[in-house]
Amino acid sequence: MDDLEKSQESMGAAAAGVKKQVSETAADAKEKLTELGRDAAGQLSEVAETATDKVKAAADYLRETELTAMAEDVKEIVKRYPGWSLAAAAVAGFLLAHLRSRD
Repeated sequence: MDDLEKSQESMGAAAAGVKKQVSETAADAKEKLTELGRDAAGQLSEVAETATDKVKAAADYLRETELTAMAEDVKEIVKRYPGWSLAAAAVAGFLLAHLRSRD
């Protein structure tokens, strides 16, 4: 009987040790996930802020610039980046053709 009680006590102690390890591992995992979530939220916030700044700058440009000045700016961009300009024009053409074919 003595051996049985000792065996049960050691099994109980082992189970308690395993339970403690699982609890600590779960707490560590929760802490790491929380930290990752905060990091991701911070990065997302920075991206959103940058996008907002770009949209505001574009809106300001459209409000403050006359049409002829915009045309000159577009000409300069096309001269500086002819390949990208042709690619952008092709994409715009495909999008417009797709939109017209839907109607």
